[in-house]
Amino acid sequence: MKKLFIPFVLLGVSLNAQITTFPWTETFETSSTTAAAWTKIYESGTQEWSNVATAYYGYTTGAHQGDLMAEFDIDSFDGDATKYVSPILNLSSVNSPTLEFYYRNKDWGGDQNELKVYYRTSTTGTWTLITTFNSSISDWTNSGTLTLPSPSATYQIALEGVAWYGCSINVDDVLVKSGILSTSEFDKKKNTFKVYPNPTSDFINIKSEKRISEVLIFDLAGKRMNQIKEDNNEVKIPVHQLPTGTYIIQIKNTEGILNSQKFIKK
Repeated sequence: MKKLFIPFVLLGVSLNAQITTFPWTETFETSSTTAAAWTKIYESGTQEWSNVATAYYGYTTGAHQGDLMAEFDIDSFDGDATKYVSPILNLSSVNSPTLEFYYRNKDWGGDQNELKVYYRTSTTGTWTLITTFNSSISDWTNSGTLTLPSPSATYQIALEGVAWYGCSINVDDVLVKSGILSTSEFDKKKNTFKVYPNPTSDFINIKSEKRISEVLIFDLAGKRMNQIKEDNNEVKIPVHQLPTGTYIIQIKNTEGILNSQKFIKK
């Protein structure tokens, strides 16, 4: 089927809007200056993304915060897929940009829709898959921190819903920010954590002055290789299963501060 590209056209909203200040949060509220600049690409079928206050089916509560959220509708079970495409993000000067959001994706009697996350580095570029969420999530859940590879001045992300007759897919509070502390921030916090040994063959040890809440490991292409939820000042992560190469480890503490560091797996 021929792909269709249909933008929103609203008075006073530029479809060429570009985000240049980060962190940037999309709330999908009517007060958001960028909510109407999201566009849709119908990869197959005509299933809709829209900004709504009430979920079509499957949930008793509304948006994660505020009044509105993005929703992928559910009246199909043929694998119809539609991308919800962000405005252009100028990430050319953002250090190690990351993406996270809140979502829910509840199954319906065992039928499970899929939420896929893509990026492209230009408005006509090829889409590259970052990750897929295809398990039943009945309440608002954080996506975890996703690395955005190959940052450019004309970057876009896409949330793709794939319809397999599950409940509605809801997304809210999309956040794009730098994944690495600025120099001044790092100077203040550089002694708060330690990652060792580096290089390593079997384990990475993390020691932090603040309690660690989450550890993620990515390869240099941005693929998430591991994610560990924690509540401790010291963590030991097995890495023996990883292929030899260089990886990025991201450490989030209980105060929400995110640190990133490269390590080498021998």
